[in-house]
Amino acid sequence: AKQLRYSPTAAATLPVNKKHGQHMLKNPGIVDKIVSAADIKPSDTVFEIGPGTGNLTMRLLEQAKRVVAHEIDPRMAAEVRKRAQNAGRTNLEVQETDVLRGTWPIFDVCTANMPYQISSPFVFRLLAHRPLFRCAVLMFQKEFA
Repeated sequence: AKQLRYSPTAAATLPVNKKHGQHMLKNPGIVDKIVSAADIKPSDTVFEIGPGTGNLTMRLLEQAKRVVAHEIDPRMAAEVRKRAQNAGRTNLEVQETDVLRGTWPIFDVCTANMPYQISSPFVFRLLAHRPLFRCAVLMFQKEFA
């Protein structure tokens, strides 16, 4: 499959919302490491938390059958939808909800660039999630880790 590089230009135009603890994943090297560690199969459903402007999402869409992304910020949800649509990707579902309150899909892999304030409750809910998933690649702020 053809692998594309995505520039984080959208992240520069959408200001982060401190209330949601947003921080944008802009480093393509980190995106590559997350995707590699996730070992995504073509039949996988990936559950992504906080896609932001979609820098990681776009790479996940290349490899997974389906990506279900939870994004609490409507601006970011619109941006990631637009990027996927412009790239001809139809395997993205964006749920504009608080991931701690929303319904979770059945998934094989979970990826997240976690806001500090939801890190602990998210991890506890993830560990209790059934059916079990194969892999989770989570990035935390150093204050949590």
